[in-house]
Amino acid sequence: MYIEDLLALNFMMNTALLYLTARLTGRELKMFRLASGGFLAALYSLVIFLPVAYFVFSWVGKVVASVLIVAFTFRPGRIMELLRLCGAFFLASFFLAGTVFALYFFGSTPAVVQGGVFYITPPRPGMLFTGVLIAFILMVGVWHFSERQRRNKGLRYRLTLRSGNRRATARALVDTGNQLRDPVSGRPLNVASFRAIRDLLPQALQEAYLAGEDPVCALGELSGDEAERFGVVPFRSLENSGMLVTFRPDAVTVEEGATCGELSGLAFAITAKGLSLDNDAEILLHPSVLENIGGVGV
Repeated sequence: MYIEDLLALNFMMNTALLYLTARLTGRELKMFRLASGGFLAALYSLVIFLPVAYFVFSWVGKVVASVLIVAFTFRPGRIMELLRLCGAFFLASFFLAGTVFALYFFGSTPAVVQGGVFYITPPRPGMLFTGVLIAFILMVGVWHFSERQRRNKGLRYRLTLRSGNRRATARALVDTGNQLRDPVSGRPLNVASFRAIRDLLPQALQEAYLAGEDPVCALGELSGDEAERFGVVPFRSLENSGMLVTFRPDAVTVEEGATCGELSGLAFAITAKGLSLDNDAEILLHPSVLENIGGVGV
């Protein structure tokens, strides 16, 4: 096999694996990034011609190479997100390999056992293409089914928050365990990650969160109509307790699939920490919000 054939075949296979990984994890990936990751993985196959090939193609070397390829392609922001992506990449690899070998053994390609060793001829490119196609159809079918099942639960939404002429869009999840309420008005409070609504906050609050300082103290620097949007609420969890800054935007647009509606009067308690390991949810909605959403037809 010529080097260009080796590169082309590995580029095709690894690009397909990275695409399947993106679909399994629900990540949006530009074609340039996908092709770059596939090309980097294809270059890895050329290491077989180097003197260090034995180490690089050991199981340790393959794991390290896979992690580097996934990190280069997806650029995850957290270790847990990287591990999740690597798990999906290995799952896609095993699934694709199993599909190709299933086609191999269903076919008429000979296999020989000599001295207790099982020998097979390398799969033909046509068989690899067919394996990629079948694995893609199966995985995408399963992915679409799981997505439909998740959406049927009616717990995930896309929110657009507006404050003055500023707006921020974030992914939201209804948290059935959220019982946080404003102690004065009794109004239910949603929980929002600081980074999700950062652009809506005044500069003093942004600087306090970014510097790791107490944002409650920064409220003293606000005045006028700006200050009326903010408040504080005590909270207690299994790990700690304290005070959270609350924020009331002018309006919130809630989207679910092809339907949407607008709500006003929602309040959000701001937390400096992320709300999920993979940033899948940036806002946790109070369960009672569902009743209001139903009233606007979402």
